[in-house]
This record gives sequence, C-alpha cells and structure tokens, in this order.
Amino acid sequence: YEETTLFKGYPAPRPWYPFTGNVYQEILPAAGAGYPYSIKALFLHKGTPALSVPGAQAQIDILTDLDKVPLFFADDIVIGETSMYADYLFPDLSIWERWGTPHPTPDVQTRTSKVRQPMVAPIPETVTVFGEEMPISMEAVMLAIAERLNLPGYGKDGFGPGQDFTRPEDYYLKMVANLAAGDKPGETVPDADAQEMELFQKARAHLPSSVYSVERWKKAVGEKWWKKVVYVLNRGGRYEDFDKAYKGKYMGHAFSGLLNFFVEPVAQARQSTTGEYFSGLPRFEPVRDASGKVVSDEEFPFQLITFKEIFGGQSRTISNYWSQLFLTPENSVLMNSKDAERLGLEEGDQVRLVSRTNPRGVWQLRNGQERPVIGKVLPMEGVRPGVVIVSWHYGHWAYGASDMVIDGKVVKGDPRRGTGLCPNVVMRIDDHLQNVCLTDPIGGSSSFYDTRVKVIKV
Repeated sequence: YEETTLFKGYPAPRPWYPFTGNVYQEILPAAGAGYPYSIKALFLHKGTPALSVPGAQAQIDILTDLDKVPLFFADDIVIGETSMYADYLFPDLSIWERWGTPHPTPDVQTRTSKVRQPMVAPIPETVTVFGEEMPISMEAVMLAIAERLNLPGYGKDGFGPGQDFTRPEDYYLKMVANLAAGDKPGETVPDADAQEMELFQKARAHLPSSVYSVERWKKAVGEKWWKKVVYVLNRGGRYEDFDKAYKGKYMGHAFSGLLNFFVEPVAQARQSTTGEYFSGLPRFEPVRDASGKVVSDEEFPFQLITFKEIFGGQSRTISNYWSQLFLTPENSVLMNSKDAERLGLEEGDQVRLVSRTNPRGVWQLRNGQERPVIGKVLPMEGVRPGVVIVSWHYGHWAYGASDMVIDGKVVKGDPRRGTGLCPNVVMRIDDHLQNVCLTDPIGGSSSFYDTRVKVIKV
C-alpha cells in the first residue's frame, strides 16, 4: 500500500494483503467499493462466490448491481449459484473431459505432479476456432477472443515459428513436456516403449477427433519429446518413488532451511486499515474487524463451525446424488444433546440459524426468491456444548436443483440436488467494511469459524 500511488496515509479504505495473493472473497467486494478500482466486466470460471464465500449475501448483492458489475460472463458445466446471474453463460468441460495440472495436497510426502487429461467424449457441442474443431469450453472461449482480437501469441506460430497455438492441447501438452523434462539435468523421464505407445493409443481410441488426434498431439510437442510425454500421460502425471518419502523413521524431504519464529518482513509491515505494525511473532488475538475493533456477539449463544463430509468436497460434489442418496441425502444442524434438550429440540426438528449479519436467516437471491437457512437438528454427544455444526456442499438452489427456462423451454430441476442447508449466508460480515466476511489480515483466509448464531425452532 505504502509503495503505490494510492497511498494517502492511514487508514486505507480497504485492506491490502502484502503477504498473500488470490484473496477470493475480496474480489467482488473490492469491485463493488471501487477500490483500488472498479471493474467493467467480470469473467468467472471454476468458482461460485455467491454460494461458497462466508457472508455470501454481500457477494450476491454486488453481483446483481449493474452499476458495480456492468457485464458478467462465465464458463460453467451447469447453471450454478453464481453463473446463473451471468449475462453470457458458456458451457465448459467437466474434470473427466478436460486438461489440467491440479496441485497435490501438502500431506503427500513425495514429489508429485498430477496431469488431468480427457478421458471421455465431451458433452458440450463443438465449435470452430482458428479453423479447428474443438469442444466448447473455457479454453475455446479464450482462444476465440484471441482470434477475434488478433492477439499476439495465439494462432499460427503462436509459440514461435512452426509452433501454432490454436487448440487447448497446444498449451497443455507443452506443460506435460516440462514435467517430463524434470527440474534439473538428468531428471528427464525415459521414452515410452512400443508396448506403452500401443496402450496409449488404444486407451484413447474412443475419443472424438475434436479431442484426440495422435498426429496433432505429437505436433504440439515435437518428435523429441513425444514419447516422453506419452510416458507421463500414461501414468496420469509424474510421481517420485514412494521409497523416497522417508529415510528410516525420518521424512525423506525434511525441512532443512531456517525456521523463523520471528518473521521480520511481517514485523516491518503495517496493517493498511489501522496503520499498526503486524506482530512478527505468533500470538493469540481476539477476532477483529478490519479497523481493529474486537468482534463480540455474545448475545448469540452458539458458535457456528462447518466441515466437509468425507464423501463430499467442494461446491459441486453434492450433485452426485447417486452416491449420496443412500448415505446422507441431506445435512443437519449438529448440536450437543444437552443443548438440544435445554432448547426443547428433538432429532428431526426444524431450526433456523440467525446471526447479527443475517437476523432473518435467509438467502435473498435477488430474483424474487428467498431461501431460508433451515435444517433438521441432530443431537449428539460428539459436539462441544455451545457449538453448532453444519456441513458444507448442501443447500443448492441452482446447480440443477430448480427449474430453469432456457430458450423458452422449462428444464425441470431435481429437488434431490437442493436438499439440506448452506450456512454461509449467516456467517459474519466485517462491520467496518460492510460487504465482505471477516478475513485474516496476514494470510488472507476467509473466516468460517468466527460467527455466533441463535438456533430458533421453526
């Protein structure tokens, strides 16, 4: 903040985050506030802030304000809780149909680089971009924009003489070649042998020509790297041998650098909205808003926390109701048995969650509809008294859960996709900023665990 032309002393209108990037929950609120700048268009892919962000009502309110977000277009595999508001909505490919290099989780103790690649024929129709037929997708939309604007680095010789960039695999296969090469000399993978090459082609024989062509894929990386790329693709990525995970009883990749309990760069920085220096040492602090004021909602007796079911995950996984129909068709409001008894609640009773941020306990969808934050109570001994828990990935209102009108035809929703409740809309908004959830000023994390609520029998 201090090094920008926007510096005008303290406090800054909104927080700056010098130690982190991609502060997801702040994108729309910052645009809504016009700080550090307003936006003219929003492009959304693989995200749903209208559902997934704590205090999500503010995200919906900004998204539906045409003065703050004049143009909104998205790529999505469904009409989702956020993409439903888009002015232009393009189809996208699911994880089984597309390319990607998803990162591994930190608990993997060996060097790992995963490669996502097309496994099944895509559902979306094909389009023609740069004279090439391909499934419509986020990448196809981006390439089409590049073609329309005649952007450099795309089209014929986009990667250099003889290296066109006209298709998604022109980009992704070069990433796979990088993985095949390794980080240092001598780390290059071997060539796939004749048996592997045959296996590779047979395993992809079912894919349409709009997705797979051995000649086209080979051209994207060249003769020198092609068999090495096949070696990596056949394995779904590149993985270090498991015996490298540990050296005896010690970790094979032990942390060998200096471990700083005092972090000097943090101690030398100021929080932009208060002007106070951060602590360079770990310390316990109460929950605060962006102005430094302590957040205390003691008149709301329950601490709300959340988690993800083992069979769930992100926003999208609940829609696989075939696997969940016989597991947990809907989530519940989990609470301690003594708390339930004190409130006169029994298993299966309907309750509404309300908070200071959302005293009515409703999602206001800004399309003439509301969705209450109501669920069934499940008393148990495994919850600390004074705490209520609601799992994530339930409570959809879009994503195939509701009827949609497309080209004048009603596409019926499936109510099984909309069971249960999503608690995010009652989660605490920052009183100082008014349009974003409480946020860690150093790490930039959204607060999913600092909201207090009332549990009201319906």
